[in-house]
Amino acid sequence: MCVNMLYLPLLLLLPLLPSTEGRRASQPPAQVMRRLHRRNAPYLDLPMFVDSRQPLVQKEHFSPVKGTGQEPLPGPLREVLLPARPSATPPSASGVSVKTSCERRKMRVQVERGVLGSGDVSGLKLGTCSVTTSTKDHLYFEYDFCMCGTKRTIIDNQVAYTNTLRYDPPMLQGPIRRSVPFTLPVACYFNRYQYSYKIGYTPKVQLRKVFKQMMNGAKFILTPRNAQWERLSPSDQYVLGKPMYFEAEALPTAHDERLYVHSCYATPERSHTSTPQFPVVTNFGCMVESKDSRSRFIPHKNNVVRFSVDAFLFKGVTGQQLYMHCTMSVSSSVPSPITKSCNYDTKAKRWVELFGPDSVCTCCDSNCSSAASTVTQIISSKSWKIEPKAKLTTTKRKVVYNTTTTTTTTTTTQPTAAQQPETTREVTKRKRMSTPEKTAVTVVAK
Repeated sequence: MCVNMLYLPLLLLLPLLPSTEGRRASQPPAQVMRRLHRRNAPYLDLPMFVDSRQPLVQKEHFSPVKGTGQEPLPGPLREVLLPARPSATPPSASGVSVKTSCERRKMRVQVERGVLGSGDVSGLKLGTCSVTTSTKDHLYFEYDFCMCGTKRTIIDNQVAYTNTLRYDPPMLQGPIRRSVPFTLPVACYFNRYQYSYKIGYTPKVQLRKVFKQMMNGAKFILTPRNAQWERLSPSDQYVLGKPMYFEAEALPTAHDERLYVHSCYATPERSHTSTPQFPVVTNFGCMVESKDSRSRFIPHKNNVVRFSVDAFLFKGVTGQQLYMHCTMSVSSSVPSPITKSCNYDTKAKRWVELFGPDSVCTCCDSNCSSAASTVTQIISSKSWKIEPKAKLTTTKRKVVYNTTTTTTTTTTTQPTAAQQPETTREVTKRKRMSTPEKTAVTVVAK
């Protein structure tokens, strides 16, 4: 602020009621005293503030105190806040050519055009500033106290803001002149000490309980999901070779923005720097796993990215627990080579973008950006488990050999030499497990 005036915030515990008749504090003291002691109107009609060059009372008189609020006003305070003022007389008109008026933060100077003669207005300056506005008869300067080279000083316990009004008419050729240069000091004065009041009260606090649902403070979230896109429970597991589902989520975005996943990779350890690492998404949104499996991005809301990856396990790693780590950001809803969601179409043998032209995916087999990535934060998911053994079902196959054997294992049809020993062993083995009444032997292979 330009004005560094000294304000003393002083409190009075006095209940105040403005007068309905709009009366000011210029009433005679007798009337004031009669009003103070009336039982039906104990409240005081005090001015908003009173200023003075000198300290009038001690600050302790304005300190908050406890009471009923109807105590009589102390004498020293009454003399300050309710002084006896003479009736003001209206100012008389004068022929002053330059007038200065002061506001709280600025100075306003009015100059009659006649003092310039026929001279140019551009030669009239208030400090370093030119005329602000003008009319047919007057010129006006209106500037803050901190402008135009105005200086602030303390003079006789008053804050003074001083400047100089100067007129330098242009030099004319010849022996005559039609305007006279002049210099005139202008100033604004403010009393240093101001006495004000506020109504004091003691609040009565009523306590109550408020319950509010807390929001997750994370900007991005990455979670493993089931086929219904529900969060995995601790007992859920993915089956080896079957799809695993993941969802990346950001805070709600604008209608022209979208969440993009730039890269993703899986690790067997919680740390995103652990090894080995299996890349799933690379090159600013290319689902590289979709070239060799059913992995792909799945369309959803602007602030959510869904994708699936066929379940796998790392070779040589005994644990069945995995973690997914991704980098992501929110950008324009129009895809670009560094903000995209590209799947590989194995039938068409080309890359396809979910939300825009496929041309942004042409760099997926090379390098989509020569500059270093600005995405530095890596979002990690909770762990999930893989069921390493697939559930297999076996089917029994039956091989039937028809024979006419009664007491020996020799068949009526002569087999080849290579088949004879194996068939004999099998038949002999099954013969012992069969009942003597059977005339045919059945060989069952599991």
